[in-house]
Amino acid sequence: MESRAQAFGSELRRRIQDPERLAPFGLLLDANLPETLGWSAVFWPSQYMRLQLGGAHNGLRLGGRLAVTLLPLRTGYSPSVTFEAGHAFSGNAHALTRRLLDSSQIPGPAMDRVGYSYASVHLGFELGEPRRYTFFVRGGMSWVQLDVPNLESLGDLFLAKLSALEAQGGRFLYATPSAKLGLILYFG
Repeated sequence: MESRAQAFGSELRRRIQDPERLAPFGLLLDANLPETLGWSAVFWPSQYMRLQLGGAHNGLRLGGRLAVTLLPLRTGYSPSVTFEAGHAFSGNAHALTRRLLDSSQIPGPAMDRVGYSYASVHLGFELGEPRRYTFFVRGGMSWVQLDVPNLESLGDLFLAKLSALEAQGGRFLYATPSAKLGLILYFG
């Protein structure tokens, strides 16, 4: 009985210490723009591609995101390319508008259900022990679609500053620089 337990223990140590083993699952934590804080479950189906599915919080509301990261090198350091799409659920943005504008103004109903969707492309650099942990830094561009359902209630002064292309029916489309800093811990 004891020899069987020793054999199992030595096999387990061999698999854990094997640098070629595939740790296919992990947890990603990051600080980023446009969301602020994010977390994702990570799946590593091949040595050159990583899939992520998770959530984010933008300071107002929760959201969801999906990403694919391509890694050309199989070393402890590698450049990376990440494609990500996400959505922040509609939420009440009154507190944000009061912080950005004069706090004595009463916010209008336009900020009751503000949400956005985005797509990002990031170039990055990753450093760590493959399949155990990875630190990363990424930068790139995000394309954002901001939905403000009651746009007409924002007032004439605000609406006069918008072009017809910037806001159509309460939908703003814009591109913005974006960045991420994070950590991935692998298990499995």
